[in-house]
Amino acid sequence: KELQQTQAGEGPGCTLVEHSFLSHYWTASQCSCLFLRICHILLSLKIRFLVTVTLDPDTAHPKLILSEDRKCVKLGDTRQPVPDNPERFDFVVSVLGSEYFIAGCHYWEVSVADKTKWALGVCSESVSRKGKVTASPANGHWLLRQNHGNEYEALTSPQTSFRLKEPMRCVGIFLDYEAGVISFYNVTNQSHIFTFTHSFSGPLRPFFEPCLHDGGKNTAPLIICSELQKPEESTVPNTEEKGQANGDVALQVDPFLLPAQASELIPLRDMILSWSSDLGPALQGLKVPSF
Repeated sequence: KELQQTQAGEGPGCTLVEHSFLSHYWTASQCSCLFLRICHILLSLKIRFLVTVTLDPDTAHPKLILSEDRKCVKLGDTRQPVPDNPERFDFVVSVLGSEYFIAGCHYWEVSVADKTKWALGVCSESVSRKGKVTASPANGHWLLRQNHGNEYEALTSPQTSFRLKEPMRCVGIFLDYEAGVISFYNVTNQSHIFTFTHSFSGPLRPFFEPCLHDGGKNTAPLIICSELQKPEESTVPNTEEKGQANGDVALQVDPFLLPAQASELIPLRDMILSWSSDLGPALQGLKVPSF
């Protein structure tokens, strides 16, 4: 049987398996296998689909300061004397990536260390740049946002709120255009956070919003990672301690969570990873392991 699911957002892809169900139905062995599978998925995303993303200065809000290499953005104190071109955001302190995605799979990572607020994800090239706009899939936005500390929201309609044990320090974003999938990952502990599903049309672009200063607590920049970030030591494989004593666990994962050709990578039974107590509050489309 599938775990009971709660509706959270638009369409069948925006459903969450509530975190409390794991403790009721899943043993430590099952959870360890699930964590292993998610690590395997994330590894395959990095290896196969990593893309170079840079910031587009023509879209940046006038108060945003971009680094020379266009990999870093932070909010300044004053508006800069930049042209008010049609592409530029004039209300939301946001900037888009220079890349346009109209097909294929793409993965990139963004450092959010030392920030208390931010919004990241993907948006349609056609989104409104002028005035206040509600970010939602209906308006061409597929975003994850940190509000305060450990509080996060997926900007569905209505918004999907959740908490993590610790604030994320690096976010992985995966887009599969043809499959209609945008997934977010906590790179630090290699957990899946949320997945949007949508039938895309037209170009999509990476979206970055460093948000306001939050009383001086949110002055750190958003940084597009030039190199893949390493997970915490607690997630490094440790075959001596874990082994395969728990038997063969068959884990079913809905196809929209899997990148193309993932099965050609390292066999799951050859990967033994230690279990993290925080798998993440939102694990979508997952079924109870069968034995």
